[in-house]
Amino acid sequence: MAYKHMIGLVLVLSLVFLLILPSNAHAYTDPGSGILLFQLLGSFFIGLLFYFRRIIAVIKKIFNKNDKC
Repeated sequence: MAYKHMIGLVLVLSLVFLLILPSNAHAYTDPGSGILLFQLLGSFFIGLLFYFRRIIAVIKKIFNKNDKC
């Protein structure tokens, strides 16, 4: 039983060391790609807001009809 805990501890410590230690990334992303990513994420979240606003309005409309009866 203690052997399983030891393996889990070693795995967690290994993950922590991998995340903490710096590594060199020899890559380049041009500014146009970054802006495109931000625009994509922004439009996605704005679209979700409009989508959920419509769903919430329909649900409120259904419950308001039941209150008047």
